[in-house]
Amino acid sequence: MGPKVLLIDPRGWQGAVSGNRAFPNVGIAYLASSLKSHGCQVSVIDLNNTLKTDGQVLSEILQFQPDIIGFSSKTATIKDSRNIANQLKDFKNTFTVVVGGAHTASSWQSLIREGCFDAVFVGEGEEGFAQACLKIKSKESLEGIEGLITKNPQGKDISVSCALIQDLDLIRFPDYDDFPEIVKRAISATYPLVTSRGCVYKCTYCSVPEISGKKFRPRSPQNIIDELEYARTKYGIRSFEIIDDVFNLDIERCKEICRQLLKADLGLNWSCPNGLRADRVDKELAQLMYQSGCRSVMVGIESADPKILESVKKAESLKDIEKGIITFKDAGINVGGYFIIGLPGDSFRSVERSARFARRLKIPALFNMLVPYPGTELWEWAMANARFLYDIEDGLHFADLSQKVKPVIETDDFSGKERQRAYEMAHTLTGNFNMLVPPQITHWRRDLRILSFLFKFAPIDAFLFLGSLLKQGIKKTLGKK
Repeated sequence: MGPKVLLIDPRGWQGAVSGNRAFPNVGIAYLASSLKSHGCQVSVIDLNNTLKTDGQVLSEILQFQPDIIGFSSKTATIKDSRNIANQLKDFKNTFTVVVGGAHTASSWQSLIREGCFDAVFVGEGEEGFAQACLKIKSKESLEGIEGLITKNPQGKDISVSCALIQDLDLIRFPDYDDFPEIVKRAISATYPLVTSRGCVYKCTYCSVPEISGKKFRPRSPQNIIDELEYARTKYGIRSFEIIDDVFNLDIERCKEICRQLLKADLGLNWSCPNGLRADRVDKELAQLMYQSGCRSVMVGIESADPKILESVKKAESLKDIEKGIITFKDAGINVGGYFIIGLPGDSFRSVERSARFARRLKIPALFNMLVPYPGTELWEWAMANARFLYDIEDGLHFADLSQKVKPVIETDDFSGKERQRAYEMAHTLTGNFNMLVPPQITHWRRDLRILSFLFKFAPIDAFLFLGSLLKQGIKKTLGKK
């Protein structure tokens, strides 16, 4: 009988537990599929979509009696991984605890020194992690497994190469069978699809090249169609979203994917919520995307200040960004934009410029608070030029309450207080109040909070909003009579 492997998605901010729509850890779904193909027994604990106490988690672990426990950790979830792993110390002779995920790419050296983890896996684990699990079960040496780092009792210097799979068509489709029912319902409504890995760009703030490699590794269009047909049959999916880091790098490949979608006639609408390059689209691609079912995309803009774009090596001009947005919109596709608050050279006024840019183009906007990540060029800049106010593990890019988004760093010319104020101003000017006021509160409380932000940053809009509230109140009163 093969090894029993328990995969844990630690608590974070993305998922039903935080009041968002249920969203699965796709990396765990890929691992589950690969592990099962190698004869492993798999169980999943999803703490982002099911609310469980530490006691309940520990009880499930002991009931399953795994040989290996694998944590899939981002920087924002590593603390919870560490917390649970520390509670397992009394049972360390029973199973092996491995931590993987995006956070390990930059922090494996510190993680391997922590007593709660037996091993660290860096990179894509569909092959290497599965091999490690088989060897752990049979008590074989783990040496030579790419991406795996184990304790080094001799204290010698160790190094690791990030495990990357070159031919993505060879990877089995993700398996969501062991996820909670809320996730299965969510993916049937909107299925998350990965069509490529890696990024060739050198944006100073981005950790993707460290995590997924600096080479673009695409799946073939036919392999993508095969997965969608499989998911439609198995999970009854009604739409899908492409969550690549740089889906439209290869314009001709994207066109072929669209043509294959049209040919397959799957009847699925789709979207690109993870942020496309606005300079990697032409009229034909935008039209093909719409014809094949694409109805909305997000574009990575970062800033409407050309000097900031240049400083972070975006390799994209503001003119190109605006042109790309218009091209998508002309094709009938809804467009939104991602921005970052706090990049080198940023200020309250430059954030306001970005908000007015989004407002002029009439696109929804999401302003992320900058969190510098180790291994990036921006991390080195922050170490030399900024003051750290909070641990990066506590950093949130955005939330449903403005007070939750506390800037991790500040500089002499852009204080933490001003960064938080800029976050409130930008979302007020663009009308994205979901990033300022929790939707769960009563309507009148929500309206009062929105009104307070409007009076603070957009007085004319405040009076218009107040007028609409008064009209609604009069209609309700007349309706009762």
